Amino acid sequence: MRYMRYGIALLLCAYAYGLSFQATPPPVLESSASVNVSTAPSSEPANAPATQDEPALGVNELLKQIDDLTKDSAQKVGLRDLLSGADNNYSLQAQMLQAQSNKKIASVAKAAFLPRFDVDYGYQHNYKTINNMMQFGNFGNYQTQAANARFSLDLFSGFSTINMIREKNATYRSSVADVEYTKQSIYLQVIQQYYSYFNNLSQLLSLKRQLDQVRADLVRIQKLYDSGLSTIDDLESLRSQVSSSEYQIADMRLSVEQNILMLKYLTNIDFDGLKREDLTNPALKDNLERQDIISLKEQINALKYQNKQQHYYPIVTLSDTYTWQIQKPEYVTNPSKFGSDPSMASFYQRMFPTHANTIGLSVTLRVFDDIGVSFQKQALRLSQLAQEKQLAYKQAEKTKDEMLYRKTLEVARSKILSAEASLKSANISFDNVRKKYNNQLVNFTDYLRALSTKYNAEATYNQALNNYELQKANYIFYSGQQIQEYIK
Repeated sequence: MRYMRYGIALLLCAYAYGLSFQATPPPVLESSASVNVSTAPSSEPANAPATQDEPALGVNELLKQIDDLTKDSAQKVGLRDLLSGADNNYSLQAQMLQAQSNKKIASVAKAAFLPRFDVDYGYQHNYKTINNMMQFGNFGNYQTQAANARFSLDLFSGFSTINMIREKNATYRSSVADVEYTKQSIYLQVIQQYYSYFNNLSQLLSLKRQLDQVRADLVRIQKLYDSGLSTIDDLESLRSQVSSSEYQIADMRLSVEQNILMLKYLTNIDFDGLKREDLTNPALKDNLERQDIISLKEQINALKYQNKQQHYYPIVTLSDTYTWQIQKPEYVTNPSKFGSDPSMASFYQRMFPTHANTIGLSVTLRVFDDIGVSFQKQALRLSQLAQEKQLAYKQAEKTKDEMLYRKTLEVARSKILSAEASLKSANISFDNVRKKYNNQLVNFTDYLRALSTKYNAEATYNQALNNYELQKANYIFYSGQQIQEYIK
């Protein structure tokens, strides 16, 4: 009879504290980009009930709760806004300025085809003696002034001029490709942080819902323990689970904050909320060249043209020089003062005409420079070969990346279907295990395992959705396409 009375009391307590116990509805997190999830003890009454027949959270409802997290944000931005802001990234702007600089250098190089026109003025004062100690010839103490205008044109420079222009243009094209590659790289980083943010946000939501569920169970087990109907093991296990969930929530909040700070760093824009947007399905293309490969090809072209500038040909120059003797030496204008022979006066006049124009054609061959030119050409050729090997490696890498991320895209798509099926099964399983646990048909360990499986399935499903979008971006980038063309 004593055991029968004990059994009846046990059933009554189970009915009072188990069957009529209702769980609080899933909470909605604070709607802010820097999500604030409270982990303080619940202020609800200790006997707040939760129905055993509470419907499992559906897939669409789960996504809606995630979207609702930032519904009240004043400065809410989407993926297109973030990519537009990424155009103001300081690293990208530095690359753009470098490209503009190379464009100016290429324009200046074309001026090498223009003739040179130089104007100079010269003044001289010649001394016959200094302190009667040093003699400088018979003609001293006179001044001269002359102005010259010289026109020159390289008729043939061994093709170095045209190859220099080609080199500068190739360098400019390489820098333009670098700008585009840097832009796409930053876009990819933005997308990675963007979907990582929603990944962490979904995990934060699951952890918060798990924490509320465990707290509700803790209240119920506390009542059973106070009545002597539950063990200290179950009670302490729940307390440990609460502390563990609070720790995980704090860690996940930090991850969300890191995503936000990284997005602000990459885009230079301020916001307090994000709108979740998807990418369109990318076209599968394997015949495009990535911008880093284009840049490397142009660097190889620049080395080729630089090598061609080193030549063994003579340089042919046409020149025309005009000279105006503003002030002639006094021994020319007044030879008698210096005791010169009067017959030399006409000679001096011919040597120092007031106006003179000289046309010249010069051919210059640097004989001993050939040794240095040979070594320079060898060094440039080796650099070119090294870059060509790097190009072959990059092209093989691009082929590998395109095939890899095409396969990854297919796998990510199938993961969504698997994760969705797993989530539905986990919800059904948890509902059944919870009913059995409330009726004390399964032990506490089985209940916690089912609870953990349920919320892990929720997080996994959201991760699968975000991972699929991320793999789209990876394929677009590594196949050589432009990410901004696939923003909805």
